[in-house]
Amino acid sequence: VRWDSQAQGLVVDRSLFERELLRPTDAPGPGGEGAGAVPDSFKATHFGSFVRQLNLYGFQKVPGWVGAAVPGDARGLLHYRNPNFRRDCPDLLLRIKRLTRANRQRLAAGLEVRSRQPSRFQQ
Repeated sequence: VRWDSQAQGLVVDRSLFERELLRPTDAPGPGGEGAGAVPDSFKATHFGSFVRQLNLYGFQKVPGWVGAAVPGDARGLLHYRNPNFRRDCPDLLLRIKRLTRANRQRLAAGLEVRSRQPSRFQQ
């Protein structure tokens, strides 16, 4: 996962992401070691679950993006953006909310949606 060329979105190498971060906990890692060497950054073991989380936090896949500006092979590279996710604007992160059904209803009613406490990875 890396910033796009405008620092306004994410570029995800799906195969590398799945291999390095989403493999099942009993699968051996590179060199044969167990997955214990990999931090449990994500609770999911399927890429679709990761994408679902991106969507729940307001990220959208950039349609028609080919990855031509990214060095190397563009196959398997996916591009996601959220208007409140920009490299030089950390203050915008406070606007990113999990868009559950209840939170969407609260936003539609003009109510505040509070964020969860930061996880150990965010601290």
